Amino acid sequence: MADRVTFPIAIGTAKFAFSDLVRSEAVKALVDAVNGGVTLVDTALAYTRPGIESYAEEVVREVIAEVGKDSVTIATKGGHWRRGNDFPVDGSPGALRRHCLISLRTLGVERIDLYQLHHPDPKLPIEESVAALAELRSEGLVATIGLSNVSADQLDRARTVTKIDAVQNRLSVTSSEDLPLAAACRRAGITYLAYQPLNGGANPVRAVLRVAQRHGATPHQVMLAWVIAQGPGIIPIVGATKTRSIREALQAANLQLDAADLADLAGDAL
Repeated sequence: MADRVTFPIAIGTAKFAFSDLVRSEAVKALVDAVNGGVTLVDTALAYTRPGIESYAEEVVREVIAEVGKDSVTIATKGGHWRRGNDFPVDGSPGALRRHCLISLRTLGVERIDLYQLHHPDPKLPIEESVAALAELRSEGLVATIGLSNVSADQLDRARTVTKIDAVQNRLSVTSSEDLPLAAACRRAGITYLAYQPLNGGANPVRAVLRVAQRHGATPHQVMLAWVIAQGPGIIPIVGATKTRSIREALQAANLQLDAADLADLAGDAL
């Protein structure tokens, strides 16, 4: 999976559904991101607005039409969807197949580049859900498969069923509990996608501010650079909103944190 993603920052689309961002601005934000070098866009069936089956995926389809499918790798998720103000979880084979077909139709593609189980279903063994993903891959409906919001044990169990290409969990310099799993994924050659790398917009801690000042960078750039510094194949996902914020985020790819920076962050932020 990592060899298909050449830019070290990905763009996520949850804010398209859960903010008042208008559709044309959402499309422009994603197009600007791809034109700025981004090679992975992450979305999900659950990223939608009331009364719309899959809003964020509809936006991504418009972007694909503009930039060309070969320009970007598309990741989406199933097993979790929106029903009014509720967000049910169903990782059964039937649900995952239905969701995959909806995403294929909405995105307007013949095959999904990365299809992820959005949440493990507490009512089912994760092996059952993963076997369903493997079946979708064997049929050519998805190219690679991943898991989101999983523990190390769940990942280990999933890998007894089939190859897992990616894991998407929450990780940031100020919320680093999942760092051991990210490191394990790196060693195993599994792409690790870090969501909420800016810690949900919480105020940066002192160490982040110090490192930002030393480099003449923004705190958000430092937080993204910290995720990238954890190793190859560990990729932060940034929520796309406006061109200015996207450009700022993408510049973090050029920010090299040294050992002193990392030690400072480890001593005060973690």
